Amino acid sequence: MSVFVGQLYRNDEPPVRASVQIEDGRVRIWTDRRRLVSWDQAQVTCERMSVFRFQLSDGYVTYEFQPGDPAGFSDSIGAVVDLRAPKSRFGLAERIRQAQATP
Repeated sequence: MSVFVGQLYRNDEPPVRASVQIEDGRVRIWTDRRRLVSWDQAQVTCERMSVFRFQLSDGYVTYEFQPGDPAGFSDSIGAVVDLRAPKSRFGLAERIRQAQATP
């Protein structure tokens, strides 16, 4: 079981302290003692939005999560980085395009 503590963001609401638990093919999000959601991990998409923040969605509900251990969280949940976005994380997409264009 992996539990990651951090800040949870939703819409324009202020961030709240939350935990994301990844265990036995399930992803659960908790705040204090209240479970917000429990998803089958296969139904959840997780995209890395920045160095520290991730977007979790099941297609209906979307949360942004900033864990205390971004690398560990990314590895555990299998986060995706969209390199097609013009301003993706830390300019990585542009550096890759430049490297591919250089003979």
